[in-house]
Amino acid sequence: MKLSQRQIDLFNAIMIHKSMTAAAVVLGTSQPTISREIRDMERRIGFELFLRFGKRLTPTNQAVLLHEAVRRSFIGLDEISRAASAIRTHNAANFRIASIPAHAESIIPRVIQRFLNARPAMLFSIHSHEEPSLRHEMTTQVFDLSVTENQFEREGATTETIHAGDMVCVLPPGHPLASRTALTPADFDGQPFIYFGQNDPYRHKLDEVFLAAGVTRNYAAETTTAASVCAMVAAGVGVSVINPLTAASQSGRNVVFRRLSVSVPYLLSLWRPAHSIRAVQADKFVATLREVATEMSATLRTALDA
Repeated sequence: MKLSQRQIDLFNAIMIHKSMTAAAVVLGTSQPTISREIRDMERRIGFELFLRFGKRLTPTNQAVLLHEAVRRSFIGLDEISRAASAIRTHNAANFRIASIPAHAESIIPRVIQRFLNARPAMLFSIHSHEEPSLRHEMTTQVFDLSVTENQFEREGATTETIHAGDMVCVLPPGHPLASRTALTPADFDGQPFIYFGQNDPYRHKLDEVFLAAGVTRNYAAETTTAASVCAMVAAGVGVSVINPLTAASQSGRNVVFRRLSVSVPYLLSLWRPAHSIRAVQADKFVATLREVATEMSATLRTALDA
């Protein structure tokens, strides 16, 4: 079974534009042609991509899964195009960072701000993905730095970690537990709890802490980002434990933070190509990242002490 590039292009256009007619307009072809190509594609792969109700199409679950792989391949092509454009316009100083949302929404903006104060000509491009997708993106080798939570080895890359403090409890203002300066795992027994996704490494670390204490939390919701956890806590959905960087950046946003009596250290894992034309900039960026992480950790500790 081998799909043609044209079939992949057609499928991607339909998934993006939600109809064959719209896809035909964008690609400069006809709706019957697209319909014929997609049916041939379905025969080749052995399953239906769309449920057809008159002129309306509904993607199947298999189509959604397949489009994830297709989308990633298009991202890779886009990266190549952008790299070529940067070289053509002599804009090779563009520093490309791949990061999970927790870092892209908390520490990285602060690092960039400080970096630009000293080097205003530097250009940045931030790509935020959940970690499973991020690992795929990192294999393209087009990033100058990747900031993740999990550590892993990769040939042709250097890795290091930054300790950013301990995980902290997050509660809605006025919650009974907010009257305490530190919470034990037992304090969460029976509490509605907002979990991170199944693939999150710190979900598993926290699960081990509560399991060891014999504590059963009530499942309230599950989400993939710490910022989303804070939004749910602020809305009164439940309580949770999040990373200290997001906590420091969320201060004053209708949530309160308390220490967890059990230390769960939070680490930033850095990955970068072993050989890069922007190695000097990467060194300076990592140094600034360490500096800002230390400051954010200290600010959060002061707030927790208060």
